[in-house]
Amino acid sequence: MRTRLCFALAAIVMLTAQSSSAQLRFTGLRLGYVNPKDTKAGLMLGMDLTAQVDEAVELGISVNGFRRHHQQKTLIAKLSSSGGLVESEVQEEVDVTTFFVPIMGEAIVHFGDEDFHLFANGGLGYEMLWNNEKNFIEEKSERRYYSGFTWLAGGGFQYRLGSRSAFIGEVFYHNATVKRSEKKNTRGLPTWKEVDLSGVGFRGGLRFGLW
Repeated sequence: MRTRLCFALAAIVMLTAQSSSAQLRFTGLRLGYVNPKDTKAGLMLGMDLTAQVDEAVELGISVNGFRRHHQQKTLIAKLSSSGGLVESEVQEEVDVTTFFVPIMGEAIVHFGDEDFHLFANGGLGYEMLWNNEKNFIEEKSERRYYSGFTWLAGGGFQYRLGSRSAFIGEVFYHNATVKRSEKKNTRGLPTWKEVDLSGVGFRGGLRFGLW
């Protein structure tokens, strides 16, 4: 696992180093929705740190965060007061919080420099997943950590708002299968537990510091 992490971080550094002639800067903030295969759908918030290679290409780093909080609840009783107030008594049985962070070296290619134009982007990096689960019925709680490679490919449009700002809309595919508990079984065969976080999403946001 350490070897994979070092390789992923090296790839991110190499992509960023390609932009060493220009200063890396905060250039984007995105909010979107993604539907991973092995967890419930939720919101993803991300930011871009990029440097301009030329009028068409940017290289840099993207950092995104996904959080989903789910509660399993049961309605026990519903009571009405003489004043017309309806009160519900609810019991919580399971509480689950899922949080994952993909960190990627990314490339953004712009197809034109008009106020409205299309772009494509892609990224490669490393992803970490934390899952905290409390089961109040069985009186137990468990924390799980997973990690693995990730990549993203997407495309959309950019519409200039001001002299150095623009609105973007994008559809993307996020691919990641993260693992934990890597070991060998009694037969000496490698085993692990994994979660498939791959899924399609869409997001919008603002871009800053444009030429």
